[in-house]
Amino acid sequence: MTDKLGEALHKLIHSYKGKMKQTAIESGIIVPFAHIRALKCIQHIEDCSATDISKRLGLDKSQVARIIKDLLNDHYIEKKQSPNNHRSQLLNLTEAGIEIMDRVQQVDKITRKKMSETLTTEQIENFISTAETMLKNLNKPTTQD
Repeated sequence: MTDKLGEALHKLIHSYKGKMKQTAIESGIIVPFAHIRALKCIQHIEDCSATDISKRLGLDKSQVARIIKDLLNDHYIEKKQSPNNHRSQLLNLTEAGIEIMDRVQQVDKITRKKMSETLTTEQIENFISTAETMLKNLNKPTTQD
């Protein structure tokens, strides 16, 4: 049973990412998926830093540094000194970043609607609850018996 669970989750994630990418391209958004995820972090985390992105996305610091460099070059984000820690820089969306995220939100909405079009509200709520429990289980420290 757990083999089927892992395979079902893998297929769901793969299909979701593929549909997101396809819908984004159809909407004229040509930004790598990892970059979009980083932009979402910057949008939703107050006083977001590279470390915050690394922790949230499970990426190492060098991967995040490359993504931030690309987003800066594309003028989607800007850096500013942290008022609390002069060694740290905070990341903010620029006007172009806000605009692309508005478009990404529309792609998200289209994809979520497609993914859940035959599901009831109860099924969606149960899925979310189950997924959150699975995440908690995976993030528990392992104990040696």
